[in-house]
Amino acid sequence: MAMPGAGTYTAETLAFRAGVPLRTVRFYVQEKLIDPPLARGRGANFTEHHLVQLQQARTLQNAGFTLDAIRERRGELSVGLHAMAAFDTAHRGWLGRERTGRAQEDDALDEAECIRIPMTKGVELMVSRDQPLPSPRQLVEIALHIRKAFGG
Repeated sequence: MAMPGAGTYTAETLAFRAGVPLRTVRFYVQEKLIDPPLARGRGANFTEHHLVQLQQARTLQNAGFTLDAIRERRGELSVGLHAMAAFDTAHRGWLGRERTGRAQEDDALDEAECIRIPMTKGVELMVSRDQPLPSPRQLVEIALHIRKAFGG
């Protein structure tokens, strides 16, 4: 049940919307994986921002990141999650097709035969179909390094 005010939720509603048990919401707040609620006690409420944080933390935890790694990089992780989403989309498409051709002799990439994975604003990773894709966790790490290098 949403609390009064636009886009605010009780802890129970937040848990339901994220598809997690209520104890997960409480644990993530306690562990500083998501921001604390806007108020404490019976008036405690959460926003869409909290929902996004909760979903990101769950996704990263499921991808093998430790709670410490999620907590330390909380502000940087949306770029990595974007890369993971692109990976999932590309990987599904890749599995449905046969690989055609090999990389050109001079190591130049044929853009038509590559998967493009956004890393940060203005930067993409192009992977030839002849190469295995990195794991989702590796893609998050690559995206974080690229973001740091490009000041994104």
